[in-house]
Amino acid sequence: MAHVNPPPLAGIRVLDLTWNLPGPYASFQLASLGAEVTKIEPPRGDPAKHVPGLYEPLNRGKHVIVLDLREEGDRRRLEDLIRETDVVLEGFRPGVAERLGCGPDQVAALNPRAVYCSITAFGRTGERAPLPAHDLNVQALAGACHLARDASGRPHGMPLPIADLSASMAAVSSICAALLARERDGRGRALDVGMLDAILSWTVLWSRGVDFAGEVRRRTPRPGRSLVRRLAERLDRQRLHALPHYDLFRCRDGRWLALGIVDEDHFWRLLCDQLGLPGVARWKMQVRLLAGPVLRPLIAARLRTADRATWLDRLGSAGVPVTPVLTPEEALQDAAVRARMVEPDGVHVRAPLPDARHPS
Repeated sequence: MAHVNPPPLAGIRVLDLTWNLPGPYASFQLASLGAEVTKIEPPRGDPAKHVPGLYEPLNRGKHVIVLDLREEGDRRRLEDLIRETDVVLEGFRPGVAERLGCGPDQVAALNPRAVYCSITAFGRTGERAPLPAHDLNVQALAGACHLARDASGRPHGMPLPIADLSASMAAVSSICAALLARERDGRGRALDVGMLDAILSWTVLWSRGVDFAGEVRRRTPRPGRSLVRRLAERLDRQRLHALPHYDLFRCRDGRWLALGIVDEDHFWRLLCDQLGLPGVARWKMQVRLLAGPVLRPLIAARLRTADRATWLDRLGSAGVPVTPVLTPEEALQDAAVRARMVEPDGVHVRAPLPDARHPS
């Protein structure tokens, strides 16, 4: 019989005082690693219950207790739970947890070994700390909406709530690190996770790390800069998508595929061989980047000559990075995706963590 390792967080007790998305997605991941999660909800319930398709997968397997923390008896019950827990996760605006008797200092007094993690929009300190905000507000402030602007310059919010989800991932990483540190010194920690902090680390990394426009500006003599202003704006807006071979293309049958070539000259040569474009096969990335407005429609025209399945077979067999553009539901029907990410019940999706499992 094969030996099965116990879940990494087996025996860890988590008290989850959050609702909606950032906190519950963090505790969902902790539960998938074996933690026992008790979720405290107010009498009116988690607002996410109004969206059953969101609430149920995030909170399955958690033990839900309804407490009215404005009532003395329920606050005493919460204190009893705090004394027996390893992690307290909360998502109140700064000052609210203290009024309800579950701020970081109050939890530390009841249980010095508890790891306390707060997830807020702007962190627990700083001038923005008390302000209300949701995911789109934080995306806007972090520069994500600017990075997603269209050709007219209009900014757009990302369809995925990346401020919420990046904060969830930061919380899980921080909690696991704090639990490891507690094994060494026996002390709990107070963790201050800000949604703005989490997404800003992504947007700054991407905006500074992929800056074709800056390179064009640095290399252009000052007298000629007005000639490249529009080019620089396009590069600044599109980032990697300014590359004509890093984009989505429609095939003859109306279905879409994604080409994912960046600076790899050998992938570009393979693509040109399959598309019948020998004249540009030796062009280096910088040339391809500048010639994007010409190369992109040329690639698109070639790909419209056959159905998607044909191109996936041809390009994939040749070693070109190519994938179909799928809906989320189509993605869940992919055999490889199902093998890695779908629970044995055939419905629920696992947390994206090694060794993740989840109680039903």
